Amino acid sequence: MNLQALLELLQQDRELLDLLFELELLPRDVESYADEDVEHALVARTLVRELEVNGPGVEIIIRMRSELIATRRQVAELLLQLRDRRRP
Repeated sequence: MNLQALLELLQQDRELLDLLFELELLPRDVESYADEDVEHALVARTLVRELEVNGPGVEIIIRMRSELIATRRQVAELLLQLRDRRRP
């Protein structure tokens, strides 16, 4: 997704986009944004608009959320490996 499409998804909220750049939750100079970047932007939009979370709070929540998702993936992989080892 390019910058213009992302901005449209954020309903032209340039202030939110600038905040995401400032917090380094989105890269500034890329041709297209990864799905994870788009997801971060949408989560940030919800946090700011609906829950009135400030910038530092958004940063902490998004980083912790990313770590939680990564940890869940690792646990799922480990469970699969354990299951495969138990099979005769």
